[in-house]
Amino acid sequence: MICRFSLFTFAILATLQIQAQTILEGVVKDDESGEMLPFAHIYCQGRLATMSNSQGEFALVATPSDVIRITFLGHKSISVVASELPKVVRLKASMQYLPEVVVLPAYNLIKDITRKTAKALKKWKDEKSIYFFRQSTFVDGTQRNMMEAFFDAYCALRATSFKLITGRIAEGGDVFYGADLYKLSQIRLLEKDNSRFSYIESIVPLDLHFKNHYETSISKVEYDGQTLYEIRFYPNRESCFKKIVTGTLYVDAERLLPVKMLGKINNLTVVHRSIEGSIDGEVLPIDISFDVSFNIEREFPEVTSVIINSAYKDKQHDYRFLSLLYNTGRNKLDSQQKSYYIFDLRKQINKCRFSQEFWNSHETLKRTDLEKMLNDLQAEGK
Repeated sequence: MICRFSLFTFAILATLQIQAQTILEGVVKDDESGEMLPFAHIYCQGRLATMSNSQGEFALVATPSDVIRITFLGHKSISVVASELPKVVRLKASMQYLPEVVVLPAYNLIKDITRKTAKALKKWKDEKSIYFFRQSTFVDGTQRNMMEAFFDAYCALRATSFKLITGRIAEGGDVFYGADLYKLSQIRLLEKDNSRFSYIESIVPLDLHFKNHYETSISKVEYDGQTLYEIRFYPNRESCFKKIVTGTLYVDAERLLPVKMLGKINNLTVVHRSIEGSIDGEVLPIDISFDVSFNIEREFPEVTSVIINSAYKDKQHDYRFLSLLYNTGRNKLDSQQKSYYIFDLRKQINKCRFSQEFWNSHETLKRTDLEKMLNDLQAEGK
């Protein structure tokens, strides 16, 4: 009788706990300008729960007592109990440049960062996480499709060796325009970081021979209680590489590990084919920018999110591709889905058995109105 009562009591408590969970929705804005802040990181109980979408909107499941933390580079983060989370979250700008303090010459400092990062990578190179991926394609400013997937991937310094768990594609219109931007999400910042395949063979900032390719400038900044080195990389005239990563690297001044990289890849081209699967195509220049965030709480740069924005145009249309990859903080999903290596993401997603139940229970990123419409079209065509 005591055993039955205990089980019954446990069942009631578990039910109450589930019922206590609610869906929190809101939008993240800059406090001064009122502009939306897209792709802000939103943590729940210390784990990255979701990100704001391209319009600054977010949604997550939490209990009233959960602690929610919202961060966005250059702004002061906020932490608040879920029951008190406002519908409009306003973040104040917080990036203070400190008086120049010469700790090390630039060359020695970057070498130390490179060596510290390489050492951490060697220790944690086999660490994996589950990543959620969403890619959107726009033609002349109108969203034409949306591709989503869950991946199993290595997470130290760069997300790589993707294995598809499940995916889905939602299309509007009768023509598909797209590219596998998950490959671009494998952007590397450390030369020869491992022996695995690199999609973009380009020279990168964290290289012991960086002086042969880059000019640099270093500032020290105080951001949200953290001291960072802000290192700007510019290609120099001596570099023989055309495909070169340029931008700004933010490094924790105490641990000498990267926490953020903003930049672009110069001199890339794309083969545009008006008919999918055709052999011939027009070679066009393409602009590609990236935003990579890292979490260093475990003493290695774990990839938190990767945002890729690319665009090109032909004589008739402007094409834009936007992708978001972020670490769900889990090393497995609560499902029986198996993962497998991918070669053509779209084709392999089409081979997946679509499960509306799975996507309803694993929804991780709030949709814009147009994305909701595309999602409904995809669900109807299941």
